Parts: sequence; structure tokens; C-alpha cells
Amino acid sequence: MGHYLATTGQIGRLLGVTSARVADLIRQAKDFPEPEVVLLNGTRLWREDVALKWFEDHPRRHYTRRNLGGGEGEA
Repeated sequence: MGHYLATTGQIGRLLGVTSARVADLIRQAKDFPEPEVVLLNGTRLWREDVALKWFEDHPRRHYTRRNLGGGEGEA
């Protein structure tokens, strides 16, 4: 199985929240995983499975996961 890289916007669509909300949660969480890649333009990319696992393990956060499939999230 391949690993998909995701932006805050893509993670947000999977969770049913805005990219701004995802960015806020990442900024506030001391234990959120580091991005796998930071592009030259500053875009951060996380492994989708790792990021979503973190959100599953932190249920106190305000979101609902919309799609359990890797890389094919639809809002």
C-alpha cells in the first residue's frame, strides 16, 4: 500500500473542517507529527495515514472524520 502526502486543506476535507482549523490544531498540539516534506513555497505535507491516526488518537479535538479511505477523501 502506498503512502499519500496531504496538505492541511486535504486533511481538513477528510475531517470535515477547514484548513485553517487543521493548521490551528497542528500549531497548538505539541505532539503532532512533523511534516514529511516542506516544499520550497512553504507548503507542508504530512503522510495522510500518520496525520489521520493522530486525530483519531486525540478525540477531544473538534472534528468528524468523513472518509476512512487513503488519498480519496471527498467532502
